[in-house]
Amino acid sequence: MKIIRRYKRRLRAGIEAKPVLLAVGILAIIVIMNFNHDKQLSVAPASYKPLLDLIADVESKGNYNAYFGNADNSSIQFTKMSIAEVQQWQKEQVASGSPSSAVGRYQIIDVTLSELVNNLHLDQNQLFDESTQDKMAIALLERRGSVALVNNKMSRTDFAANLAKEWASLPKITGSNPDDSYYAGDGLNRSLVHRDKVLSAVDLLKPIY
Repeated sequence: MKIIRRYKRRLRAGIEAKPVLLAVGILAIIVIMNFNHDKQLSVAPASYKPLLDLIADVESKGNYNAYFGNADNSSIQFTKMSIAEVQQWQKEQVASGSPSSAVGRYQIIDVTLSELVNNLHLDQNQLFDESTQDKMAIALLERRGSVALVNNKMSRTDFAANLAKEWASLPKITGSNPDDSYYAGDGLNRSLVHRDKVLSAVDLLKPIY
């Protein structure tokens, strides 16, 4: 009889514990789901390449030593200059009458270069080489919404339209004459690629899960 009573007590305890265990399990699932929902995904670095190549192609013919008005430059080796030296060159270029200080594979102007140095906490003695230029371009893509895009917080169209504000050779994507540069009419810039090609490159951006 004692054995039977002991068995009944254990059985009753198990039945009473089931709702508690169920509640704990549900709570754990909710916590995990909320964590995954709030977690911000990063862009897979390799997936940036098609978009970077497209931007470079229309901005500088892919030349890391290009500068405004001379995409084929090879005499001035910006990739062997420090960031500070490039900034000094930009100042002198503008002072000499150049309408633009754009330099490098991604045609970064003086104001933008200074912002990148500050935002990325770069040492101005660092070389303005291929790696540095690529890092800066990715930072500009992030500033324009690449991370928001892969987290489904920005549409592909809005992101592509933002890119046109950063790089004048890209089409503005939206509004009237969507294949025109965002800066069309300024006497310096025009779009050099169709919007569908830009959107196709944008679609290749993928998150890291």
